[in-house]
Amino acid sequence: RKHILDELNSTGQKHQLRGFELLKVIHLEPNPFDIERDLITQTFKLKRPQFLKYYKDHIDQLYKEAKGAMV
Repeated sequence: RKHILDELNSTGQKHQLRGFELLKVIHLEPNPFDIERDLITQTFKLKRPQFLKYYKDHIDQLYKEAKGAMV
């Protein structure tokens, strides 16, 4: 996870992104989004409310980590 975050930020710096545009934390999902978990429609469109519900714990954890990284 750290290696990928470093690579993404390195690419961002090469393209002269500003500090606030760089990533602080990321979550890598090993499983593809699928219809069985009710995350996408039959036409592969994202179901945003279901995504928020499914990933709420991950999102909350990312915000905690990001606040810790800023201090």
